[in-house]
Amino acid sequence: MMVTIQTPRCQMCQQSSFIAVDVDRLQRFQAGEHVQLVWPDKPADWRELLLTGTHPKCWDDMWKDDNDA
Repeated sequence: MMVTIQTPRCQMCQQSSFIAVDVDRLQRFQAGEHVQLVWPDKPADWRELLLTGTHPKCWDDMWKDDNDA
């Protein structure tokens, strides 16, 4: 069964997102299992959105100076 959850607010843009997750996996994650073990099939940017609320574009903007080096 899928549920829609709200992510934390992004530190860059202050906006939350809503994502659909499987209830069984969500319970495993909430019990302390590592996000990459619960959702190995999801890309890293999706998992980051779930963990910290950081959007992919905001992540790129946050680290753009590091990529220029």
